Amino acid sequence: MLRKTETGAGADLDGAGALEGLRDLAVAGIGVPPGISLAGGESQRDAAARELDDLFTRFDRAHRAPLRAWAQAHLAPRRPVTTVFYPFGGPDFCLPHALFPQAREFILVGVEPCAWAEGFDLDFAATVAAARHYLDFSYFITKDLRASIHTFGGAGVLPLLLVQIARCGLAVLKIEPLGADARGVVVTFGDAARPQRLTYVQQDLRDGHWAAGHGLHGRLAAAGELAVFVKSASYLLHEAPFEALRSVIRERAALVVQDPSGVPYELLRSWGWTVDLFGCFTRDIPVFSRYDQSALAAAYRSRASEPLGFGIGYLFEPSGASLMVAAPPEGPCAS
Repeated sequence: MLRKTETGAGADLDGAGALEGLRDLAVAGIGVPPGISLAGGESQRDAAARELDDLFTRFDRAHRAPLRAWAQAHLAPRRPVTTVFYPFGGPDFCLPHALFPQAREFILVGVEPCAWAEGFDLDFAATVAAARHYLDFSYFITKDLRASIHTFGGAGVLPLLLVQIARCGLAVLKIEPLGADARGVVVTFGDAARPQRLTYVQQDLRDGHWAAGHGLHGRLAAAGELAVFVKSASYLLHEAPFEALRSVIRERAALVVQDPSGVPYELLRSWGWTVDLFGCFTRDIPVFSRYDQSALAAAYRSRASEPLGFGIGYLFEPSGASLMVAAPPEGPCAS
């Protein structure tokens, strides 16, 4: 079970009790931190736990397991990465972990709050409701997520992250506030002898919203070479107000794994990067039809393509899903 640190700054898991929580949370795999009470009656929590189990079973079969197999075939032969940067990732931990299970740190950025604070009610049924679309389709709908997490009180998306870490079979070792230079949390997890970290930063990534002195820049700089994952990003990297983020990716990324909503294919090629294409692409869903993807569609037409075999992001049908793997010239993560 989780216990307080002596400093009170975070919470630690007793090693012998890792992932051993109350019975009605056992299927979710998490214990209940001190200062958090469970909302709802026992029967309600049991029903939510059963639904979560069913949702994760389908999610593993349709999304996480095939993505993990794809990564083993196409990413594992490359030089290992230590830090994964997932802008616009929000509370999606399962998929970057499937891509890079050995990474030492995952830096996720979302506009939703995420905080470690005692004294709120953990509504297990609400957690399941907030995760339902993600587990069915592999991405969160921002407006729905914002509405859902109001029931989590000051924790924001933290319950969603803890459930995913646990369902990946990983022990939560410590939860800490991020610090004074940025808003968010740091969750230490995995093997205590070789711990990994999930750093969640609540941040608007538009130009001018994270100046050079922002803590996120410092964390990215300290991480060295990055593997960048972009998925279901609302084509924001095609927009003018994200020049600073594009520059960070160009200057610091050793590898980019993305769906069509990431850095424009034509821009990657103009940087001189190699771009390997996987799956099939003709167009994205109609709501994003205003973005010019003709260069990407032409690149897919010029090659023999095979379906990914699994859906990911907005193109969740396996027959039309696609991923790109891009690397800078002479990049250290090149095959």
